[in-house]
Amino acid sequence: MVVIDADTGDLDRRRRQFQGALDEAGMAACTDGEAIAQLVPKRNIETWILCLSGRHVDEDADYSEEAGIDELIAASAATFFAWSRVNITPPAHCVPSLLAAIPEVRRLG
Repeated sequence: MVVIDADTGDLDRRRRQFQGALDEAGMAACTDGEAIAQLVPKRNIETWILCLSGRHVDEDADYSEEAGIDELIAASAATFFAWSRVNITPPAHCVPSLLAAIPEVRRLG
């Protein structure tokens, strides 16, 4: 898994950066059959942690200084695993970048 936040940019910009790094290294583009997932939280990973913890967040606010994040990581990881299972529909408060990551993880099986 490759994870990098999108900051205030868009997800596609980061994906193009991934591809640019592969090109620069003389490597082929990732294909759907490879066991590589590109996860791009928008604005920062704390947005996902809070969302996975049940908080209604948006992808414009900066949650990087939010108190108590470290205590939420383990439970958020378990929730991410649960939401990435086949036939599970994430709740309505799930932010778009996290929704975009779920098919990437599902593709890995």
